[in-house]
Amino acid sequence: MKSYEKYISKSAIEKIHDKTLYILENIGIEIDHEEARQLFKKNGAVVDGNIVKIPNKMVEDALKLAKPEFEIYSTKLDQPIKVGGGSALVGPASSNIYINEDGKIRKMTDEDVINQFKLSDTSKVISLSNMNFTVDETGMSDDQKKFGNLATQLKYSNKSTALARPNMFHTDEENIFEEYTKGIKILKKFEGVEEVNKIVHIGIMSTLTPLALHGGQIAMALAICKENQAVWLTPCALPLMTSPGSMAGMLAVTNAEVLAGYVLCKLANPEVAFIYGNTSGSTDMRTLQLTIGTPETALVCYATAGLADLYNLPFRTGGGLSDAKDFDIQAGLESDMMIRASLDCGADFIHHGCGSLGTFNIVSFEKFLIDEEIYMMNARLLRGIDTEEKDFQISEIEQVGPRGSFLKGRTPKSYRKDFYLSSFLNKEDPNQWQSGGAISVRRAVSDGVQKRLDSYIQPSISKEQDKLLEAYLPEKYKNNI
Repeated sequence: MKSYEKYISKSAIEKIHDKTLYILENIGIEIDHEEARQLFKKNGAVVDGNIVKIPNKMVEDALKLAKPEFEIYSTKLDQPIKVGGGSALVGPASSNIYINEDGKIRKMTDEDVINQFKLSDTSKVISLSNMNFTVDETGMSDDQKKFGNLATQLKYSNKSTALARPNMFHTDEENIFEEYTKGIKILKKFEGVEEVNKIVHIGIMSTLTPLALHGGQIAMALAICKENQAVWLTPCALPLMTSPGSMAGMLAVTNAEVLAGYVLCKLANPEVAFIYGNTSGSTDMRTLQLTIGTPETALVCYATAGLADLYNLPFRTGGGLSDAKDFDIQAGLESDMMIRASLDCGADFIHHGCGSLGTFNIVSFEKFLIDEEIYMMNARLLRGIDTEEKDFQISEIEQVGPRGSFLKGRTPKSYRKDFYLSSFLNKEDPNQWQSGGAISVRRAVSDGVQKRLDSYIQPSISKEQDKLLEAYLPEKYKNNI
């Protein structure tokens, strides 16, 4: 039995799929992009204005082209990263515009953006580097505004920069395809894969719930397909507002959106790699706000796993998600629930993995480090207990005998493998703790943040790579960050 079946059966997953096919064929999806509508129409969809009704056969034919795994290539890596098969790749908090600093929320500065990047780059948990768009664009050229963040990540990250993307906020919709393509070509040239069929970029495509795909997102997805990179598509529904007020109804609607995007990408490029996603949560009807630190968001993880299993696709879901506004007990409760669900369901890619607060809008550097602990603790929990012959250590038991001590010499590898050692959680005797200054977890983690930032080391890149990035790097980041 697969882990998702503890919460949703395969027959229930098939019911969601059947309702999805009905929605696609009879209700349709709004496709806000003329070229995309014509591509659907050419291949047998019914197009009425902006509404596209997708026949079942078109969906089933596209699903035959599913790729359950693919690899990400980077010159920063000794070997490619596999996506799929429960790869559990983790990305950091992303797209947040606020930071919680010492319990106070304020807007982020460029210094905060760089520090968040450094935490990600020095993390043992984060798999893929990412960097929020910088805030101050004073004196920047048009190319620096569009490609400055991408170039900064390429120059300064020690990890794969597959999540790096051009900033399209300054680009008219009709020019997004061309400009996004330019960004991918910069990535390809930096990685030396212009003439080789290798994936160096995973581009996000978000849906516009209910039942719509936005033109700008479609333009980016078509650029990704043209350059044979990977598309990651994710809806985020608000039940009873942008989706029905039931889990089943929400999943049918969001699944229809994802499959519509998937079919479009396969029509554009049958070989394109695709990550199935869903991060829908709940709606607090008292405030009319999205909530993601909820049991329902965790259940979406398992439903997403089941649908991706049915479609034979790698999937993204979950994360260290919380609606808390501070680094407090609510943040810990919600993040632990979500991280455990993310790992337990076998997610291939977990975004907003560390540091996320305030329903995606806030980052906390202290929570970033605690979320890392939560990942490692839950990974240990889910690994279970090894019971191979060597694990019983019978010879050691015979040697020590009754009332002896096993404590001698250096700590053995078996202990380090089986027993998790926390970096920040307090395990001292209460009197030791008090006599040692009564240092709170918050204070310990705050000190840990600065140590981590100080540990960042800039990678070395070739002269050719540096020259490529020169025109795109903001002036203040040309030599260091």
